[in-house]
Amino acid sequence: MRFKEAFENHYDSQIQLSPFQAQLIGSAIKSRSPGCRLLVFGVGYDTPLWLSLNDDGETHFLESSSEWIDVARAKTPEISVSLLPTFDLTVEKTASLSGSDLSKFPPPRELTQQQWDVIVVDGPPGFSPGDPGRAIAIYWASVLASPSSHVFCDDYERPLEARFANELLRGRPGSSSYVFPASDNIPYRKLFWSAGSPLPTAPSANRPVVLSIATPDYAIRWRFCIDSHYSYCRRLGYEYQMVDPSHYALHPKWAKLEAAVSCLEGGHDVLLIDADAEIDKRCPRFADLFEQSPSVDILSVKGISGRPNSGVLALRGGQSSVAATFLRECLARREEPVPTEDFVTEEGENGHVIWLLKQARFAERSGDLPRFWNCSDPESAEQAYVRHYTNHLRDHLEHIQLLGVSNAANRDS
Repeated sequence: MRFKEAFENHYDSQIQLSPFQAQLIGSAIKSRSPGCRLLVFGVGYDTPLWLSLNDDGETHFLESSSEWIDVARAKTPEISVSLLPTFDLTVEKTASLSGSDLSKFPPPRELTQQQWDVIVVDGPPGFSPGDPGRAIAIYWASVLASPSSHVFCDDYERPLEARFANELLRGRPGSSSYVFPASDNIPYRKLFWSAGSPLPTAPSANRPVVLSIATPDYAIRWRFCIDSHYSYCRRLGYEYQMVDPSHYALHPKWAKLEAAVSCLEGGHDVLLIDADAEIDKRCPRFADLFEQSPSVDILSVKGISGRPNSGVLALRGGQSSVAATFLRECLARREEPVPTEDFVTEEGENGHVIWLLKQARFAERSGDLPRFWNCSDPESAEQAYVRHYTNHLRDHLEHIQLLGVSNAANRDS
């Protein structure tokens, strides 16, 4: 059926998605047609619309309510639908869970064997604390999606949907994320869209990741450094992730550790680098450092204080590495005061990195990098692989910038 006819025949006011949001999902389905493989979490008044829009493809529904499954089958006997297990995870019970906790509930083989082009998470309802929540649905969507898959999550204005969509769907390899309001007049009803790439994407399994985090203002200030991260990754075939801290409950200095954990547990080596650190064009592959030091999982540079500086951390991924466990330990103990000799700042993570790296289980799996991997000394900066614009090097940069402004003013006068 043609796009406009599908809406004219099957969209009505009982559908909670606005016509604009439904049109967006419909466009995604048509972008993978003919033969689109569509997976929808939740059956309801919009079910006929999805079936109509994907009449030349394959559509499967997952529904947590057996009563709604009966209703759907009564209306559409040929519908492909199965019961979605909730594992007794209500909205309230999932409030304290993280994405990694959900790995105990993997999707069944009959779903993982399929390649899904479009995935829509619009169930279970999750209206009240005792209702089944959407954590499992969002987690399954993140596992089942490929870099080319479009993934949608409705009710993004709700805390549970926003938290798990941000953690599990935002930043997927090869994707770009957007949030769409129901309309200009109803901006509070939101649909999350993790758009898949229409172009072939290099396999991301075990691909090293360079990860940084910056608020919008900070990203503008240090754009030249962030651009150097991206160029480094493009040159070496690494994956780059620039994290927006507004999607995390923690302070940005802590949120970067949380973001790194999921990459490490996914088997990726991670270069965790501050947004104000510039990577030189000569910088070699950081992942090669682990081949050179097979017994080391955590690599850092000692700063001007003689203590590890967390502005640049090379971390080995995978189950045999202690790097993810180390970051989790830092996060778990972030409210604890550090010893005086390890203190750096009130709000930051560096003091905890210094303190907890002294634990035997982490100390024996950590090592030191040469200073040129995290250089804040103006005299050595030109030869460095990574120039970190903190301490003396930031003062030096600001001095040069002031001189540039002064010289420009003199030329104009």
